[in-house]
Amino acid sequence: MALDFEDMGSRIISQATQIAGGSWKAMATAATVEFRGLAQRIALIVEAYANGELSQVRAKAHLKNARFHVIATLAMLTVMTEAALEKIVKGALAIVKESVNKAAGFALLL
Repeated sequence: MALDFEDMGSRIISQATQIAGGSWKAMATAATVEFRGLAQRIALIVEAYANGELSQVRAKAHLKNARFHVIATLAMLTVMTEAALEKIVKGALAIVKESVNKAAGFALLL
């Protein structure tokens, strides 16, 4: 039995898109919030320096800490990405599992 790769590809992409929708949006929102927060912190650092409340050394230290916080939070998104991708691939393969296994003659996709 020959597999229709175009049809199978379309079905996989459709299923992956449906599954990914909420996960990608949540990750994009988290990243956007973090970058906006970083921009606000930078503005506050500059303002505090301009008002004489921070030295250059302290301003640089605050920026370093703010950057670290954003990097750590965005690194956490990699865990969310990995979980989302696992779910997407699993769901996408489930949509073609029966036809692939039938064509292969054994349980290739479990």
